[in-house]
Amino acid sequence: MKEVDVLIIGAGPAGAVSAAKLVQDGFRVKVIEKLTFPRFVIGESLLPKCNEILENANMLESIQKAKFQLKGGAVFQNEDEYVALDFSKNLGEKWGTSFQVKREEFDKLLLEDAINKGADVSFNVSVVDYDPDKNIITTEDIHGNIEQYKAKKVLDASGYGRVLPKLLDLEMDSSLALRRATFARVDKDERPADETNGYIVIDVIGDNDAWVWNIPFSDGSTSVGIVCTEEYFASFELSDEAFWEKIIFENENTAKRYANSKRIVDVGSISGYSSAVKKLYGDNYILTGNASEFLDPVFSSGVTLALESGAKAAELVSRELKGETIDYAKEYEAYMMRGINVFRDYVNAWYDGSLQTVLFSTKKNEEIVRKIISILSGYVWNQSNSFVASSAYALEKTYEAVRS
Repeated sequence: MKEVDVLIIGAGPAGAVSAAKLVQDGFRVKVIEKLTFPRFVIGESLLPKCNEILENANMLESIQKAKFQLKGGAVFQNEDEYVALDFSKNLGEKWGTSFQVKREEFDKLLLEDAINKGADVSFNVSVVDYDPDKNIITTEDIHGNIEQYKAKKVLDASGYGRVLPKLLDLEMDSSLALRRATFARVDKDERPADETNGYIVIDVIGDNDAWVWNIPFSDGSTSVGIVCTEEYFASFELSDEAFWEKIIFENENTAKRYANSKRIVDVGSISGYSSAVKKLYGDNYILTGNASEFLDPVFSSGVTLALESGAKAAELVSRELKGETIDYAKEYEAYMMRGINVFRDYVNAWYDGSLQTVLFSTKKNEEIVRKIISILSGYVWNQSNSFVASSAYALEKTYEAVRS
């Protein structure tokens, strides 16, 4: 049996940032990854908060060197309405820009940074058993070789694999409706010629029946995905590819943008991606990233929550292993849920249409816009922002005001 200070399950953004922070604090860290890198993942649009988290982990420089597409904000539009939100016009947060990234490149760079800092990573290895009392993890590689690790702490950063939630019966249904994402990449789209060139563009389809993400990359290709309920998708009785083609080329905005483009990958889909858990930690383990809660891709919150949870978990574990007593209920679970719940309120308001009414309204004042921009930039833990401190209430009152 091998002994380590911290074993991390999964080498995505949450696992990489956790590993990097912990090895820099002098701990022996083992990362177990089921796949090999690079590998394709959706969730390609980062928020400014991500820059701050990576900067604090001494990892931002490796991302800046990669020359990813600069992301300065977000555009929301339907066939009649349009609003562009400049992330730099926030409440004075440190970062007002971020990046559009191909996740196979971004995740690989983060992991290589963690390895260069001292993390020990094994690929093509799965966790097959976990004893939470003894904190013993049993793994198996693709050749059937079994290893056991004794760790002082286990961090689950396994993403959609949700290793510990499955092994420990921690999974529960999400409060969000069952939706699916249908996506592809194209080349040579017609991008805006103004300052919104690198922005993510969200197109509302029909009467809020679906929405399309448009994420431009620095190599000239663009990620294009459609999000809708399962019922809406099923009503067309089409394959993923035919559905993607129909929605994209029958909507005025997307049809114009992609008129001269060609798909460069097969259309893919993910169904029922929203998830939740009964708790975020136990005596010897912590759940991070998508292994804990995943909401919805509409505001690109996934990588932000993954990085913040991974960084926060590493910070607390480091303090605990150095002799401090940590209140994980307060310092981790309650902290993370504050941010998750703010994003959840915005996701719910997006799908019930009230947030769209607010975004497209010309009645909202500049201060309200700045508060909303800070939240959509990922600064969902800033309690000095009243739209964070009372997110649902603030949205409701703003909706009522712009409707009057």
